[in-house]
Amino acid sequence: MYRILFTIGSFSIYSYGLMIALAFITAILFAMKEAKKSGEDPERILDLSLYVILGALIGGRLGYVLQYLDYYLKNPIKILYFRQGGLSFLGGFLVAYSLCWLYVKRTKISFWKYADIAAPSIAIGLGIGRIGCFLNGCCFGVVSENYGIKFPSLHMPPVYLQQLKDGLIASGSSCTLPVIPTQLYTSLYGFLIFFILHWMKKYKKYDGFLMLSFFVLYSISRFTVEFFRFYENNYKLFNLLTITQTILLGVVLISLVFMNILKKKSTTSV
Repeated sequence: MYRILFTIGSFSIYSYGLMIALAFITAILFAMKEAKKSGEDPERILDLSLYVILGALIGGRLGYVLQYLDYYLKNPIKILYFRQGGLSFLGGFLVAYSLCWLYVKRTKISFWKYADIAAPSIAIGLGIGRIGCFLNGCCFGVVSENYGIKFPSLHMPPVYLQQLKDGLIASGSSCTLPVIPTQLYTSLYGFLIFFILHWMKKYKKYDGFLMLSFFVLYSISRFTVEFFRFYENNYKLFNLLTITQTILLGVVLISLVFMNILKKKSTTSV
């Protein structure tokens, strides 16, 4: 929508990069505050944040590139254009989560305790970051005349380039066909999950409860958004569910299993 906010000389400030930076800063500061409330060392959050940022950027970019592999094989240098947008939340989360798991194993701190501290921060970071996706014009939904939003051609956002490629609009068109703003739906879900997790803290019975609840809530929200999101190669298992939706169902199942295990451990240790 507003892909480039302003330009300083020849250097452009992209809305996507700015919102991602804001998402990280907000999430880190909130997690440090929560760590202090929980009697934990906020400095640990800063250490973990380095792994989160590294994992989110590498894993997120890798996941996004795999989604649009044909384009990046033709334009490999653009894989490095982080400022212009293009991160997969699932890819970034999985790599960041793995790096943090290695960190807590090495430092022997409680993995699930720190995971609970981080859970609401991840949700609010998601809410802020997806606004960047909307401003950038990536991660968009399918064409919809009734419920869609048109993106202007200014700075050639990904949705505009995709519709040009698909022959949906003519070269020189002032805007795209209206598409469902799935970025905003995901953003709203992120903020909603943040408030739900914040409220659920008072009902926490064991470490890991908030993070596993985040997995379930995020998976459900993303599962619904997937029905309206555009994919160039929209392969579906059994002609019904996307690959992402299938993974999300697995995440929900595994999370519920771990909830049961951790709950039993907490009751037997009392």
